[in-house]
Amino acid sequence: MPRKTDSLIRVLKKTMLVFVVGLLPGGTATAQTDTDYHQPLSQNSPPGQAAAWMNYLRQYDPTWLQPLSVEVAGGGNVRIFSGAGNPVGPATTPALVAVNVGHVYRLHVGKMPGFPGVEIYPSVELLDRLHPPQGRENEYPIPITISAEDVRTALSGQLVTRVIYLEQPQIAQELDPLHREIPQSVLPSDNSLQEADRLGRPMAIIRIGGRRPSAGASLSFFGTGGGVELRQAVTERNATEPAVVRIGRTVISPTR
Repeated sequence: MPRKTDSLIRVLKKTMLVFVVGLLPGGTATAQTDTDYHQPLSQNSPPGQAAAWMNYLRQYDPTWLQPLSVEVAGGGNVRIFSGAGNPVGPATTPALVAVNVGHVYRLHVGKMPGFPGVEIYPSVELLDRLHPPQGRENEYPIPITISAEDVRTALSGQLVTRVIYLEQPQIAQELDPLHREIPQSVLPSDNSLQEADRLGRPMAIIRIGGRRPSAGASLSFFGTGGGVELRQAVTERNATEPAVVRIGRTVISPTR
């Protein structure tokens, strides 16, 4: 007779094929139902402020490193900075990197076949973490996806802000996220963090623009100094690419 825990694992694994990381945090992802509350933070807050506030409130374990899957449309190389000019890497995308929650990191993305000679330096502000089964952390990374359109937008001098959030299982649609439309409307003037909080749990803010390090760049350009390490990417991940809603310059990306 199979053990009850084995049966539960099989059921949970089958469910995660639909929601992917939507069932991984400690407890169900919760969202605000009252849209009239005041959210003092937004995607326009100074980079690092939201992560620092979350870290202060939740006191994240500094020894825990949250895996991220950095994926670039068409492929490329990625290096990651953490508060210093010496990066970790390079690694070929999709690259698996593990970082501290509550910090900002700077990526260097180059050698993109679709954009020869182009280099971009997006930032990743990690707000929250997942709670995967012990020993299987690398199977459930938060997806950090950079599309060809993101690169073109950055090269045109505009800033793409992508807010990744953990969807509520109750409202997540059981469809391939790359082939569905999310019934929401987010204007560039709206508070994307508040909208993500309404739909689930904000996990990360990705900013993709044309900013590059100068000769006298402050160390703050390279992040806030959290831990970082490259890991071996899992060939068959349970996570899928996030769905994307782009309205104006704001991108809302649920991860499931």
